[in-house]
Amino acid sequence: MPDRLAHINDRKGLFPFAAFRGRERGPFLAFGKAAFLALAAALVLAAPARADIAGWRQGTGYQYLLFGRYPQGAQGEEAPILWRVLENRDGILYVMSDRILDVRRIDGDQWNYPGWQESELYGWMNSDMLERAFSAQEREALHRDAELGWLSLPSAEDIRNPAYGFGDDRSRFFVGSDYAVAQGLYRYSGRSYSPIWTRTPSQKKHAHRSTKSGGKIGFIGVESDDIGLIPVAWIREDRVEIVSGMGSEALPYVLTVKGGENR
Repeated sequence: MPDRLAHINDRKGLFPFAAFRGRERGPFLAFGKAAFLALAAALVLAAPARADIAGWRQGTGYQYLLFGRYPQGAQGEEAPILWRVLENRDGILYVMSDRILDVRRIDGDQWNYPGWQESELYGWMNSDMLERAFSAQEREALHRDAELGWLSLPSAEDIRNPAYGFGDDRSRFFVGSDYAVAQGLYRYSGRSYSPIWTRTPSQKKHAHRSTKSGGKIGFIGVESDDIGLIPVAWIREDRVEIVSGMGSEALPYVLTVKGGENR
């Protein structure tokens, strides 16, 4: 028996879950291997009859969802996207990727920067990234914000908002996927985390607000091409259903489009 049950086969690929770990001792001996694995499988596959999907809560933290897919392995291997639920407002789930998924500049000419909605990154996120991350059916379950599009970046206000789980500097230590690192994501020396862009322009016309070393919020010129992307999206709760999971980071809710099929 492997010394850890750390990967559950999900659709086309493997997605890491820190669900059950240990060697053949303690609960394995007392409970029995077969029964233990049966319980583990049941916990992964069991879907709640109803689930109250909300935002971050004091004491319990985030609820987590799997929806869509994106390259996350160093060689571009795809895996389901793990999202944190920031807020449920009138049936629209405002979600943020748990990991830095990619790395890219905001615009190629910072001295003639036209603004977020006219930037290279805004257009790319709402075309190439959108189509890569979500199937046509999954895109039907997304809500398009009139100003921000289908996919965006968190605002500077989002990542300093205690109601979204950002109560201190450490809460802004964002870690990149292996894919993002392979694409050139900058990592602070001796640290595991990286800077990310926000959609909020800086008072400096050539820059956007971004995270900095120590989890502070500062600004970086929009031409910088080694800053991480953590997308945010809006999911229509009435268009999806939970097929498995418990909403935790280890056992996130797995969403599928109602009447559709997972990729």
